[in-house]
Amino acid sequence: MPVSDARFRAEDLRAFAAQMLGALGMDADMARAMSARVIDADLLGYPTHGLAFFPAYLERIEKRMIALSGSWEVVSDRPGAFAWKCERLPGAWVMEKATAELIVRARAQGVATATIAKCSHIGCLQTYLPPFTEQGLLVFLACTNPGIYSVAPFGGADAVLTSNPMAYGFPTSGAPVLIDQSTSLASNAFFNGFAARKEKLPAKWLLDAHGNPTDDPTALGAKPAGTILPLGGLEFGYKGFGYGIAVEALSLALSGYGRAQKPDAFGQSVFIQAIDPDAFAGREAFLREMDHLVAACHASRPRRGVERVRVPGERALAAKADQEKNGVRIAPATLQKLDPWLKKLGVAFPQEEKP
Repeated sequence: MPVSDARFRAEDLRAFAAQMLGALGMDADMARAMSARVIDADLLGYPTHGLAFFPAYLERIEKRMIALSGSWEVVSDRPGAFAWKCERLPGAWVMEKATAELIVRARAQGVATATIAKCSHIGCLQTYLPPFTEQGLLVFLACTNPGIYSVAPFGGADAVLTSNPMAYGFPTSGAPVLIDQSTSLASNAFFNGFAARKEKLPAKWLLDAHGNPTDDPTALGAKPAGTILPLGGLEFGYKGFGYGIAVEALSLALSGYGRAQKPDAFGQSVFIQAIDPDAFAGREAFLREMDHLVAACHASRPRRGVERVRVPGERALAAKADQEKNGVRIAPATLQKLDPWLKKLGVAFPQEEKP
């Protein structure tokens, strides 16, 4: 097994992941969609949501926490809006179908909005943005898991929310602007990674069970558990707390599947909206303003210690371009986590891409 990050062809990894899911009985189209999003996360440089997370998906499938087949229930349907309820269908597959529908409706209506209730984990939000921006559409995406509590409200010590990510995609004449961030200081997976590596956090980004700031990542999984601070931390966390509530209002309250129902930890709710600039001041005007803004950001003098100013998504798209050409980096720890499943399912990992 490699002792440092090895590189593998993206298409080989997608086929491998789909084969693993198929070995557990998942419908082929669902397995394809789910595998594509997992490898896209690795391509964009988010390994916490890539193959490193894949064993968690396999375990959930084996325990029937993710459905292997089926379709969604249409709760509501209007020309510019629809609501689906999914009994733990694969989040990536449901999102793929919703994306195709939203693009058609946004073209026709100017704005199209959807909620998805009770699908399984959808993974890295940024992976869902390019299909919209490539069509010249703006997109806003927010999701959360109503069965997970890990973020305290500003000024509190008890978890009420979770990391509540939100993402925006904006087309430009060049590369799109792709924003993907948690409304807490970092995601649950981020802190779990530090705990697994037995490393201290860069700063006191958590509260322990008594409400004291701490840099110990194990506080989050302790009994009783600590909490994650909202974006902005101890001083300005009211900002992240406000955004976290907005995510819950849009994804949970609008979808009708939220915390009041006291669900388990394996269903998510999603809010997604697509906007066609032609329905407003027009595509040309929108691109003119976005191109100007991106150019102004790039022209800004870097402060000391910063090589250059980047806009959101630039690093991720550069990582994707590199890895599509030279192979996807997979850490040895990820290969070790996958090894028991390889043996269990009788599936071979792809051959390493040689330079």
